[in-house]
Amino acid sequence: MPRVFRALRRRNYRLFFAGQALSLTGMWIQMVAQSWLMYRLTDQAFAVAWVAIAQQGPGLLVGPLAGALADRHSRRSILVLAQAASVVPSLVLAGLVMTDRISVVSLFTLSLVAGVARAFEIPTRQAFVPELVDREEIPNAIGLNSIVFNIARLVGPALGGGLIATVGEAACFAANAVLLVPVVGLLLAIRISPRPTSGARGSSLVSEVGAAVRYVFTEPILWALLGGLAVASVAGMPYTVLLPSFASRVLGAGPETFGVLTGSVGIGAIMSAFVLAARKEAKGLDTWLVGSGLLFAVGLFALSRSTTLLPALFALSIVGAGFMFMMAATNTLVQLRVPDDLRGRVMSFHTALFLGLFPFGGLAAGALADSVGEAFAIQWGGVAVAVSTLFFGSVLLRHRREWQSPDPEGVKPGGPVSG
Repeated sequence: MPRVFRALRRRNYRLFFAGQALSLTGMWIQMVAQSWLMYRLTDQAFAVAWVAIAQQGPGLLVGPLAGALADRHSRRSILVLAQAASVVPSLVLAGLVMTDRISVVSLFTLSLVAGVARAFEIPTRQAFVPELVDREEIPNAIGLNSIVFNIARLVGPALGGGLIATVGEAACFAANAVLLVPVVGLLLAIRISPRPTSGARGSSLVSEVGAAVRYVFTEPILWALLGGLAVASVAGMPYTVLLPSFASRVLGAGPETFGVLTGSVGIGAIMSAFVLAARKEAKGLDTWLVGSGLLFAVGLFALSRSTTLLPALFALSIVGAGFMFMMAATNTLVQLRVPDDLRGRVMSFHTALFLGLFPFGGLAAGALADSVGEAFAIQWGGVAVAVSTLFFGSVLLRHRREWQSPDPEGVKPGGPVSG
């Protein structure tokens, strides 16, 4: 256990960790409320997918530009502004629901505003972690981030489902706004030395994003890692969009069960996050990544066959364990591979492919679920995840020695890191 929590010896990381615990819990409370509210207003899984697009879609377009800004400017300052901006849509949503003036259009619009703020926050947060710990502590810090993310995934949906059932969705939105206030204070308490920033004089953000894209495509390790994550996001993650209708149509349950289903994903995910955080080194992580991708596919297939609550909870815990280890291991290997002057932009690609793409897969899955059922959509998502894991995993394992090369700091954009 001391090895699991070793990054918390750093004061700055402790402050960051505490802020993330509050921020992520509020985020999950709000996301559950947004999804359930849209389903209540429309009775369509397809419509819930549009909420997911509003929440995560901005990361696909705004995320890379946010990553370029994170390489140019203070990452802590960007995080403070993004978290403060997230308070506004939460308060407006709470007010609209309380006054019974909420509509599908206003819910989508305010979810989109919150999604833009998150598009700035997530890649910047990921790129900020290496500034808070030593390089050898990066895998542990990412593992701890995964732990707090999944504890929030476990606690947040359960709280959200309970609040919806007892006092309504407005309380969820208000709770998120309240939790974000101390997050800003904790970020302001972090003390770090100014770091060198990237960006040639007169260069545009778009050109800097292009330089990072060229760099990724010269690195087989990076495009294999990001490619596998992209397919898992598009084909596998849409199960989250289908959970409200799955709870209602397949299990015949209400918002409390929906919250428990969402939270059960966190049980397996927390276990896999502890395994990652306890590892002494990154050696062998590529093999574990491939195994976790296949575990994710197995969990999806098991979920598609579930018709009662207990099998569904067990399947979702497998899904959580497989996908969270896959995502965190991908994050770790990318962080260890990329130079700091490109970190914000490359991590924005990680965010865009993980969060920005899956809502569009969710849109297709929602339409498919409305026509032929949730089970069919989830099942074929699992098949696609299995095939992509085997393909991209083979590329990664062929180059397994290269990602263990020396610290890539100082590598210029557009050229590969020597193995």
